[in-house]
Amino acid sequence: MILRTKRHRTIMGFVAGFILSSALLGAAMYYYIISQSGKIQDIKNEAISEYLENNPTSVIYVFATDKKAGDVLSDSDLTISEIKSQYLPTDAVTEITDAIGKVVRCDVKANTAVTMSLIYDEGNYPDDLRLMEYTVVNLPQKLEPRQFIDIRVMFPNGLDYIVLSKKQVIDLARSESDMLGTIWLHCGEEEILRMSSAIVDASIVDNAYLYAVPYIAPDIQKEAITNYSPNKEVIDLIKNNPNIVKKAITELESRNRKLLEELVNKYLEEMGKRRVYGSDTTVNHIQQNYNNPTTEAATQVSSPYSDEGRL
Repeated sequence: MILRTKRHRTIMGFVAGFILSSALLGAAMYYYIISQSGKIQDIKNEAISEYLENNPTSVIYVFATDKKAGDVLSDSDLTISEIKSQYLPTDAVTEITDAIGKVVRCDVKANTAVTMSLIYDEGNYPDDLRLMEYTVVNLPQKLEPRQFIDIRVMFPNGLDYIVLSKKQVIDLARSESDMLGTIWLHCGEEEILRMSSAIVDASIVDNAYLYAVPYIAPDIQKEAITNYSPNKEVIDLIKNNPNIVKKAITELESRNRKLLEELVNKYLEEMGKRRVYGSDTTVNHIQQNYNNPTTEAATQVSSPYSDEGRL
């Protein structure tokens, strides 16, 4: 009995020691895990802070639903979102008050970023605003759509006037020469009349021409002051005979075409090749040979792209 009691005490002591050791070990493990979790969380927070510092975000508004052109925006049409600052459009709407009451310019899908170029104030589009197409303006080689330009008229005596100021190029189509082409602009009635007058003026004065000058930083540069005043006689002429503008456009297009041909001929002559426009040109020689196929020249010219006439 005494031996059993002693043995029992030994076992109980061992069990108690094991339990105590386990408890201490568990407490130590718990403390270690908590400590490591805190360190891991600190590392995560530090990494997140570093990422946000290196990749800042900005608030932006997006369309909550699909919108149609002409829809008027309310606060329920927009929802707030975040975007990397480096990807934030320069004209992004960051204040909801800047968009409320504005009109959607074109159809847009939900979650599209709201930018000022997608919306407009109805008051900024007067009833007389029209999309005008002009083919008589000499264009800079690097001009691109959406750029802002002044349209000026240059007279041979050196006088230079601003006809239209800070107009955005809605679209642009180049012709065979970078200098010539077609541009589309939004113009009001007064601007249309002023442009028509300038076209007529330029057509009746030899060596006068219209040309475009782009802005470098349109966001910060103020529009130039227009200093071209339509000639009263020209205005009366336009009113009495609206076709005069079409004739003036034809005259300027013909003049620009002649200038293009002269430039091409000059370039070819400098390269030691035959002119392609005007008299004594490759084009005329080929035409004559086709009209007279029995001539000796006809046997020599087998293709309009012979070495002598090739550009």
